[in-house]
Amino acid sequence: MNIKRIGLCILALIVVGLSYWLAVGGNYDSKTVRIDPEEHTLVNSSDAIISKRILAMKSIDSQVYFLGYEGYGIYNLADNTLRLMPITFRGQHIEPPKTENYQRGLREITMVKAFSDFSGPEQSVLKDLLESTDRGAQYYGDFYHSGYESSLIDMKDQYFITNTVRALKRINHTLYVYDASGFIIIDLDSRRIQGFFNNRLGGEGPKGVPDSLRGHYGSDFTMIYALSKLDPKDLEILWSMRKQYLEKSPQVMENKDLFPLNLDEMTL
Repeated sequence: MNIKRIGLCILALIVVGLSYWLAVGGNYDSKTVRIDPEEHTLVNSSDAIISKRILAMKSIDSQVYFLGYEGYGIYNLADNTLRLMPITFRGQHIEPPKTENYQRGLREITMVKAFSDFSGPEQSVLKDLLESTDRGAQYYGDFYHSGYESSLIDMKDQYFITNTVRALKRINHTLYVYDASGFIIIDLDSRRIQGFFNNRLGGEGPKGVPDSLRGHYGSDFTMIYALSKLDPKDLEILWSMRKQYLEKSPQVMENKDLFPLNLDEMTL
């Protein structure tokens, strides 16, 4: 009788172990991650929040590599664990949503102190995240434009320049930005920045971008107070970007006092 009970106990342990393995190990392909379209949170199939705000992501087998507002992370679908290298991004445009269920439901969270603590192949994948053009993402030297939101991030300084990018164009060593606040010009070699801001360009107002850039970049940021002070070639490029955006987004122009679409109609 005792032998029979022992056998049943062993069988029960085997069943429990097999069930766990199927749930978290051998059946990871049935588990998924998704990005909330409104909050841009990264969640798994159990609605456990992995990242409060996603900037880049790539899945390879059971591993989900990502860059989020928290930093670089690798989430393992097989065992529901997360390894995270925190990054303290700065800038007044990075306030993530306050999520009460943040990272609840994850079995284990391990903090990685340095990027070099990831394995060589893992580092390679994480670096490739910035080079990916997924969803229109672009990486211009130190400056990264996320494909998941309209952010422009100085990855060298870990600083959010703006969160309202409408169009970008790189020509040689210059990055042109049409922002909801105005125009931004970045010299990719010297990292010097110029900015002209006027709510008649986009109808949304500066939203603190000029003060933020001045406060962070200091003498490397130049405020332009009149369109006529911009280099004519730069202005022509930026105006063309603005025109293309507004023609594709007519709702932006509704009931707003905007500058004309055509530069030749402007009095500089």
